[in-house]
Amino acid sequence: MSININYNPQPPRVWTRVQGDCSTNQSNIANDIVYIPLTNQYATPLEAQFQEQMLQKGNILQYKNNSASLTKNQKYSQLSKGLGNSRKKNYATQSQVYTNPNTSSLSRINYTTIYPNDIVNAPNNPSGPYQTNVPNPFNCPTNGLQDGGNLLCNTIVNPCSEAVIETFSHTNPLCYSTSFSNVPGKPINLCWYTNVQSWYPKKRYQMSNSLNKWPEGYKGFVSAVTPVPPVLSISPSLPGTASLSWTTNTSNCLPISSYNLYQNGILINVFPYQINSTTVYGLTIGETYTFYVVSVSQNISSQPSNTVSNV
Repeated sequence: MSININYNPQPPRVWTRVQGDCSTNQSNIANDIVYIPLTNQYATPLEAQFQEQMLQKGNILQYKNNSASLTKNQKYSQLSKGLGNSRKKNYATQSQVYTNPNTSSLSRINYTTIYPNDIVNAPNNPSGPYQTNVPNPFNCPTNGLQDGGNLLCNTIVNPCSEAVIETFSHTNPLCYSTSFSNVPGKPINLCWYTNVQSWYPKKRYQMSNSLNKWPEGYKGFVSAVTPVPPVLSISPSLPGTASLSWTTNTSNCLPISSYNLYQNGILINVFPYQINSTTVYGLTIGETYTFYVVSVSQNISSQPSNTVSNV
């Protein structure tokens, strides 16, 4: 028997396969660009595969099983009560001899400047009296005090000149070195998209977008194993005829059921497996004819035999 190592099933498939958007939603087929649903972006297949690996790592590092699994509304409720992550951060300090309402030197806006005096309810002393001659908490050359306002947590300034020293902006994705999470190997940037909800990894057992199931008992497949092609020969014969005979190696695993005879590439006769010779009549004298034979086992055909001609 011969086995075709480049075999493709015939027909290629009689059932549908489960495929996600990443492998089917293409915006530019010519450049082979695929869609990544989680990040809502298009990328090459290689980049999409890398992005998927990064998302898997980022999801694992969320430690979802160790969290309280709060919803967005519950998290907002906690933050509004001052119970978020910021509750561990102090922005002010005060003692009997020292007061600093902005220990992190954050930018302060919407404030008013007052100059303490001993006159209660004076325009520049609404709730005094203030202690006079108190040094500025940052040792700035002024005796004015900032009252009220709001702190901008994304901007650090010089407390005296209010010149911006550093600003922080929220980016999506958030990218940090893998060394921050003790990920082994060469440090690379690991990014997490804030719009992606963390999830519990699980296997997919139900294929909801498959139209049909595996075709049990399907009879239309063609075997990858094919019969051995016959060896064809031609013998001298009368004008206008061609005497043909062939031999082949049979197998108990794939027995020959018939032979197909072709003349000039056209099927002209089918013989049962017991017949291995024939004479073709009605040929035009002086014209060249070519012949070959194909072995058949049920519905599985071999490759064509060698070609012979009557000249």
